[in-house]
Amino acid sequence: MALMSVETLAPDVLLGLWKIDELRVEDFLTAKPQLHPIYEQQISLHKSIARQIEKLAIYSLLDEMTYSTSFSLIQYNEDGKPFYEGYKISISHTKGYAALILSKEREVSIDIEYFSRRVERIFSRFIRPDEQSHTLNEKLINWSAKETVYKYYSAQHLGFFAIRLLPYEVKKSGMVIVDNLKTEEHLTVYYRMTPDYVLTYTYKERE
Repeated sequence: MALMSVETLAPDVLLGLWKIDELRVEDFLTAKPQLHPIYEQQISLHKSIARQIEKLAIYSLLDEMTYSTSFSLIQYNEDGKPFYEGYKISISHTKGYAALILSKEREVSIDIEYFSRRVERIFSRFIRPDEQSHTLNEKLINWSAKETVYKYYSAQHLGFFAIRLLPYEVKKSGMVIVDNLKTEEHLTVYYRMTPDYVLTYTYKERE
């Protein structure tokens, strides 16, 4: 198994990370035979083995985080937002990693992006002129944070320029306030940077 961590972010909010070093579907099904029905019903329909492995990593995280005795299928609404029986969830995967955040009561959202200079070529497509973008780290945080905010407000189908990151200090881990310019709402997005990836997530605060 390649479970990296399951941690409690706040009451009723869990975050799980999986390092995808399994090279075969059989690696998952041998370690977790309870995944066989899910594989046959849903995952095997994907032609790409890489895609099947990403899906199996997410279901493996669900197993570790919910202690389910039986699995249900992850469903998606018309806006592409996933949900799982009894939980609000958000899913992300990138080269070599899968991430999942869940809560029974709170809205949640997550994104993970592998560390790469590719954003240098396209940052003008998603970073506003009034946002900081001097360093590669700032560009990566911006990209990932906006993906997280887009998922959180999935029904609004926000464009990148309808999302604005306020000034923040770049550290290995921290937070940034993000404006939804369409509704004038503010959202706190947390970030973590490693040599391999940037991870961003958010969850609804208690009222």
